[in-house]
Amino acid sequence: MKKLFVFILLFLIAIVLTGLYGMVHNQISYTVSPEYFTKYKFLQFGLVDTPLPERVRASMVGFLASWWMGIPIGFLVGVCGFIHEGHWRMFKVSLWSYVIVMGFTLVFGLCGLLYGWLRTRTINIADYQNNWFIPDDVVNLRRFLCAGYMHNSSYLGGTLAILVACAFQLVVRIRTNK
Repeated sequence: MKKLFVFILLFLIAIVLTGLYGMVHNQISYTVSPEYFTKYKFLQFGLVDTPLPERVRASMVGFLASWWMGIPIGFLVGVCGFIHEGHWRMFKVSLWSYVIVMGFTLVFGLCGLLYGWLRTRTINIADYQNNWFIPDDVVNLRRFLCAGYMHNSSYLGGTLAILVACAFQLVVRIRTNK
């Protein structure tokens, strides 16, 4: 019964952490391309006419765009936590797993940013028109695209991080038995 309570708590913590992660992530990507937000994300999230500062709105978008990743992360990493002996060990190792998820996702997102920077040294707009939303009035297209690469990579990184976190828990469990 205690493990079930820990699982529910971990699930809720994952939702909050992924939302907070999104807020921090968007501060980085806003620095890369404010236009990505002013001409795309604020429109997408209905935050164009809000009197709040742009960075605050970027954080709001980050939370709204990422909290839901806490559902699969919290569920899958939380289920992996059941392999540990005792509820306290389950909680402790699962929290470390969340740190790994956030770190892995951040590194993956930054690698996406770097990939975007390398990929956009020369830009053929036709390569992006079918799969990307690019407003006509973007001034710095390269930075806009790089922010997009970072965002897309972060979602992929978050998904892969679930596997990494579960592998971490398995390794901890195996080492605990030895």
